[in-house]
Amino acid sequence: MSDVLVVKAKVKDACPGFNVAGDLAEALSEKVANAVADAMKRADSNGRKTVMGKDVPFSFTCNAKHGENLIVKAKLKEAAKGCNVAGDLADSLNCYAFQLLKAATERAEGNQRKTVMAKDL
Repeated sequence: MSDVLVVKAKVKDACPGFNVAGDLAEALSEKVANAVADAMKRADSNGRKTVMGKDVPFSFTCNAKHGENLIVKAKLKEAAKGCNVAGDLADSLNCYAFQLLKAATERAEGNQRKTVMAKDL
């Protein structure tokens, strides 16, 4: 997918105290795109044409609301071609993206680096 589903400028803000490598936003966008594809498969297997937030992997493990929105909502419809998009999908994907970034910063810190890289995802 050539369209980036995350706001590159906000990825740095989501990793406070860390630098971010140039390839991090693209790698995060790829992970989010894969989550959308998985959500589409789940919705289809449940006989629905609408992709909902509950279809996102690990959506039930995150109840936090994040101030920053990393997901480009306008690109979601394109990413979920052939499906309708529920209003809560962007919020669930945003939470998923924050979970990925939190794990990536912990990995970078564990490797004694101050720069979060794509390989940390």
